[in-house]
Amino acid sequence: MKRRDLISGLFWLAVGLILSIWSTRYQIGSLVQPGPGFLPLALGILLILLSLIVIFAARKPLRTAQAASASSAGDGWKRVAYTVLVLMVAAFFFETVGYLLTFFLLILLLMIGAGRKSWKRILLVAFCSALGVYLVFVVLLEQPLPRGFLRL
Repeated sequence: MKRRDLISGLFWLAVGLILSIWSTRYQIGSLVQPGPGFLPLALGILLILLSLIVIFAARKPLRTAQAASASSAGDGWKRVAYTVLVLMVAAFFFETVGYLLTFFLLILLLMIGAGRKSWKRILLVAFCSALGVYLVFVVLLEQPLPRGFLRL
């Protein structure tokens, strides 16, 4: 059993439960007209589900390949720092450059940082992610996103 994963899963389970219980103080509403408690409740339920996955995964014994990759914890901090840096740069350029290009580059850089090797897959996922979020928010929900200098 991986003790750190188990403790982490239990922590996020508690946070999810607290968030779900706290959200019931507000009107939940419905899917069509969500109230102020809808988002905290949905996030709390999502945290509970994800923490249960972590808890059950922590109960499985480590394989030797997984144990060897888990032992290189120094590499993990580099990836975390890289991810935070990419997110900060993306947030800084979001208004100026615009949604489409910023989000495309964000996904592209995050996948490169995750160690993906296939450029075809990286470009496809980045393109489909940017297009998908654009279709949902701009086309379906009619919410404006920053256009930036491209004016798309």
